[in-house]
Amino acid sequence: ALLTFLAIFSMAPICCSCIVSLLYTLYLFIANEESGVHHAQEFENRFWTIFTALLSTVMFFAKDSPIAFGIWNPSLGFLGVVVASYGMHIWDRHIHRQEIGRVIGLRRPISTAQSLVQLKAMGVPVEDQLAQINSCLADIDQLLIPSTINNIINERFILRKEREIITIFEEAGSRALNYIIQHCRLGLLFYKVKDHRNFTGQHRTELIELLAVARISVLTVVSRVIVLHALQMMKIPANIRAEYWVRNILLNTHQDDLSELKTLTDSKGCF
Repeated sequence: ALLTFLAIFSMAPICCSCIVSLLYTLYLFIANEESGVHHAQEFENRFWTIFTALLSTVMFFAKDSPIAFGIWNPSLGFLGVVVASYGMHIWDRHIHRQEIGRVIGLRRPISTAQSLVQLKAMGVPVEDQLAQINSCLADIDQLLIPSTINNIINERFILRKEREIITIFEEAGSRALNYIIQHCRLGLLFYKVKDHRNFTGQHRTELIELLAVARISVLTVVSRVIVLHALQMMKIPANIRAEYWVRNILLNTHQDDLSELKTLTDSKGCF
């Protein structure tokens, strides 16, 4: 293997040197899970995008690369780098969105149908509230536009939609709130609702504070497990108050409820 590598290196020293450097960078990225680049999914996504941009630049422009078409046609090479980088950016976002947008299956004391029938009998428009949340989330979560760019060019629109989501959680009754938490993509909500630069736009903090602190007393054990799961999917270091929110949920769950919470948390599998 070493002789094969040395033979390839002698044929393409520039390309091989760059690839080895990038592989070493990749090793450091994977091996150091405590580093700041892992503190939020946005940081990891930027790493993969930049890594792909550098790798494709080497492959398309290094003079000893076997596919160095960028030397003969710089415009095509530049286009190739952009396409490869954007493709990695979109793919990584898609994979992460699928994971955090998954509604976890938990054993519920009351069936979904029974709970929904009871809420309808009480005149609670919970299906409309859930549909409105999903509609606002779809408006915020643009598939082809990164959230950072979308928040800049559509800031007022995004802020308004995030406020609508928070208002629904604020105004929902206890039963409706638990139903919504158990049937919405809460992990994706926590991820897509952002803390913006302006003081009045700290919407992610406001939303999680509402569920993990202000309204924790009305949440069922199942709902608390789902909130904990959403916080885990968001990555704890993504917000400086995340550890406080987790601790507050645990400290406000007592006796048999705490045992059930632990059992349900374990039964939902890996996150």
